[in-house]
Amino acid sequence: MIEIFPWQTEQMQRLLLMHQQNRLPHALLFSGPRGIGLKRFALVFVMRTLCLSNNGQLEIACGHCKSCELFKGKSHPDLKFIEPEENGKMVKVNQIRELIEYVSFKSFSADTKIVIIKSADTMNRSTANALLKTLEEPPAQSKLILLSHYPSKLPITIRSRCQRIDFKPAYSESATAWLSEKLEHSKICPNLLLRLAGGGPLKAIELTNEDYLPYRHELLEDLDLLGKENSDPVKIAKHWNEFGAENTVSWLMRIISDLVRLKLCPKKANIMNLDLREDLQGLSNRLDLLKLIRGYEFILLKYKELGGAMNYSPQSILEEITLFWKNYDDSTLKSR
Repeated sequence: MIEIFPWQTEQMQRLLLMHQQNRLPHALLFSGPRGIGLKRFALVFVMRTLCLSNNGQLEIACGHCKSCELFKGKSHPDLKFIEPEENGKMVKVNQIRELIEYVSFKSFSADTKIVIIKSADTMNRSTANALLKTLEEPPAQSKLILLSHYPSKLPITIRSRCQRIDFKPAYSESATAWLSEKLEHSKICPNLLLRLAGGGPLKAIELTNEDYLPYRHELLEDLDLLGKENSDPVKIAKHWNEFGAENTVSWLMRIISDLVRLKLCPKKANIMNLDLREDLQGLSNRLDLLKLIRGYEFILLKYKELGGAMNYSPQSILEEITLFWKNYDDSTLKSR
């Protein structure tokens, strides 16, 4: 039987208190960084809500009543799970129309019908508008749970009608201990992985994939190469996009932040990529501080565009970054 992760106790206690005080809203928005475990938390909460043997208490789910058995078999008639049909795609308007029809019918085995919408921030405006009426006038027995890593992408009309439950980056002792246990045979420091993963323990495990950590070396080489005349920024951006725009821009922000720190305080800088300190120091010595600062500001802006309400082309954003980095030479710096 699935349970919440150790770093999610506070959020579950908050929901328990709301339930005990009969204040659970019709719509909840769970938000947090990638790798924090939003889907699992939502599923545990739903299983406890639908359990027929816990007398309405959310502390536990029995695991063996008819409702729990249906849940474990992924066939519970009072739970609907919606997500983009493909990675990188949007939640579509027809999926929301199916949701509206689904919650309009009476529940089968419990007093509640629940819909979980994963990656809710991928809805475009027309899709969000289709959901809005149900949020404004929800059927009495329905509960909607929206999951989002980028809640700012959701229209304010959607956010304002949801009770928000936020999950902060997990740098706690419980998260570190959990990660250490999962990576018992790994040679990589759990604290380093957590820092590189932005406080997402599940993301930290992904970083042990053989492709992720070496990719940082490629980015360092590309940043150095972009400062040379014979570099091709469009070609480099295309390569970055193959790895994923979001991953690339996130890594670039961490790397350039480290470069700035090393430029300001070479010997005592507290950097994230501890294992790359020597390579980072070498590149930092070859770059102008103002270029690093302006570069970080520009990449942060592009990162917000990737996670913003507008659907920008990832390839275009990466090309803007490579062109900015290549053309922002010392003469440009002096003229600004």
